[in-house]
Amino acid sequence: MKDIKDLSKKLEKFIPKDKKEVTKNTSSLGIAMRLSSELVAAVFVASVIGYYLDKWLETKPFLLIVFFFLGAITGILNVVRTSKMINKD
Repeated sequence: MKDIKDLSKKLEKFIPKDKKEVTKNTSSLGIAMRLSSELVAAVFVASVIGYYLDKWLETKPFLLIVFFFLGAITGILNVVRTSKMINKD
């Protein structure tokens, strides 16, 4: 039990207490990569969901198009939200 307490005390030094600590030490390239990956991931996941729903329901391009736009909107909202958090610093 003592070893677990010692380990948790050591780990607390490395865990950021606030989200601002994470963004302070990042470079511009890192921030750009994070924002672009959030956008691409949202569009990709939504498109895959739309594709498989189309395949399952046999409504070929309709749901793929709908989910693509939903993913794009979600990705843009995530990028805006993240950039606002970064600019608060």
